[in-house]
Amino acid sequence: MGDVETLARGDDSRLVQPRRFVIRDRQSFNAVYAAHAGQDAAVPVVDFETRMVAAVFAGERPTPGFSVEVTGTRREGAELVVLVAEHGDERSSDPNRVVAQIIVSPYHIVTLPRDDGEIRFDLPDPGGQQTIVFKPQPRRRGSPVTSVAYHQSSAIDAGEGVSVYTGLTPRVAASLAYLAGPLSGALLLATEPASRFVRFHAWQAVLGLGLLGIAAVAFLGLAFVLLVVSPTAFWTMLWLAAATGAAWIGVWALCVVSAYKGRTLKLPLAGNYAERHAAG
Repeated sequence: MGDVETLARGDDSRLVQPRRFVIRDRQSFNAVYAAHAGQDAAVPVVDFETRMVAAVFAGERPTPGFSVEVTGTRREGAELVVLVAEHGDERSSDPNRVVAQIIVSPYHIVTLPRDDGEIRFDLPDPGGQQTIVFKPQPRRRGSPVTSVAYHQSSAIDAGEGVSVYTGLTPRVAASLAYLAGPLSGALLLATEPASRFVRFHAWQAVLGLGLLGIAAVAFLGLAFVLLVVSPTAFWTMLWLAAATGAAWIGVWALCVVSAYKGRTLKLPLAGNYAERHAAG
């Protein structure tokens, strides 16, 4: 297969949806490989100065015998085409043969000579939605070209593309972190370990909205406790509970809109904590 060098191949990937990747930097490769093989798996060493990674995942198949393979590349004008072949289980087409129903997830991960131009796969995914080609950022003088399809930057910004952990873009994931307040924030913290943008908003949902919610419930509880003491105290606490509840709704709406627009609106106290702990 010429310049195609296999890094890993098998039928037990944790990525159960069809995917195609071209990866040009170590950080993105670490993220994809962790999603494929698990956080504790040893990541193959690749010299990204001269090589890049092409990874194809066939998704779940119902029986053993299915496979997927990167067979090579060809040049079409300025575009590099990565050639992929998928092989089915011929035994499953025989109606008289009993085939074990064991679900497999075939994959093939290879390295190719580095190419910073446009790249596509000749065989798209069956759903037509999961092909992800990492496109190069504009090269700054003295800095290497890196891929941007999966945002793994150490800076808190929205990035681009889709997370291998959630299947969502950073902006959508960050806005969903606020959907159910601290509950959805905790869920995103548990499922998205890489994107600091998503984790920043998830921490704010847990701390900022969580503290406001606790305050509203506390004021409401105090109102009923003070009812037997003083009607004035009761109405004061009830008003504070209502005001805090309204503030919760207002802050929730602002945070959802801010996250969806790719911004980092910092709430008092909670925002500073979220910023410090976003790396997770």
